[in-house]
Amino acid sequence: MPVRDGIQRNLLKDFLKYTLPVQGNYIVWGGALTATAAIIGHVNSDMVAANSIASVVKNLAVVLCGGIATGGSVLVGKYLGQGDIEKAKHAGNKMCFYALIFGVIAGCTILFIKPLVYSIVNLNSIAQSYLDGMLYISAYYCMAKSLNSTTIAGIFTAGGDSKFGFWCDTVVMWLIILPLSYLCAFVWQVPPIFLYIVISLDEMIKLPIAFIRYRQFKWLNNITRNFA
Repeated sequence: MPVRDGIQRNLLKDFLKYTLPVQGNYIVWGGALTATAAIIGHVNSDMVAANSIASVVKNLAVVLCGGIATGGSVLVGKYLGQGDIEKAKHAGNKMCFYALIFGVIAGCTILFIKPLVYSIVNLNSIAQSYLDGMLYISAYYCMAKSLNSTTIAGIFTAGGDSKFGFWCDTVVMWLIILPLSYLCAFVWQVPPIFLYIVISLDEMIKLPIAFIRYRQFKWLNNITRNFA
């Protein structure tokens, strides 16, 4: 029994060590999204309406990209658990390539279904112009989002590098995007589309940071335990 209790304590310790940063990452990211939505809500009602529709279209387009991130984490974790570092590295490279492809597909899908979206929604001319610009921005956003989801939320987490995503989102969202968005909306009072560009910059800022982290290969860790 003492041996079994020791194993359970070690597993619980590992569970908390690798999952708490992931949960913290979701809280930080989700809170930042709520804050940006509140900033948009204080601009004007037309932008709120356009953002609501653009967010739905964008989220539907990146669903497949999220699947790549989840599948990639399972595959990379499998090879790392087997101690096969080279296969894990090869799988990571392949997942990044697929993420790029599906990110481009998601962006093109948004542009392709624009006429369908316009035919479904009923907006005034100002909100329609906002939505048009937001969908173009969302198309580029999806490409960066796909790569970041695969690396930060998938590959890094599989190798135990889950703290990177937490600190990356904390710095980028809360120390860069939110203060800059606040200044743009309430101090500088920039045009609404420019404000939306600033709010959507988070994935573009994280992209080179995540790429550098990926090329450092600090995520190539076997986090399994051998209790034999």
